[in-house]
Amino acid sequence: MGLLLLNGAPPPPVPPPVVLSAYAAQMAKVDRAALILFGEPIVYQPQVGLPVPVTGIYDEMGAVALGGAPAGVEVLDPTVFLLLADLPVDPELDEPTLLIRGRTYRPTERRPDGIGGIVLELRLVVA
Repeated sequence: MGLLLLNGAPPPPVPPPVVLSAYAAQMAKVDRAALILFGEPIVYQPQVGLPVPVTGIYDEMGAVALGGAPAGVEVLDPTVFLLLADLPVDPELDEPTLLIRGRTYRPTERRPDGIGGIVLELRLVVA
């Protein structure tokens, strides 16, 4: 007989363990070190649930190069780098708000790096 939760539902499936290549494991260490050195406090408010304090690297004038070579800077918007492991939900599946330096932002673009980090291009929420 399988396990049941108090509400009678079966427990959610356990996701398979994430296996990182040696390169990805080293980059994860670099990302964490960068957050320690350059990060600042951010409040991540998921669409559903409680706000979560996280550390991110905020850039007020984040330059995003789009397109093929020769690519130029096409966007100068605020951006923030976060680690997915620090967030309560994947921003690609959520419509969060982020409180950074006393201002509230919403992501307009999401750019995962493929090894556990994500850069969010932001727009200021005007009340």
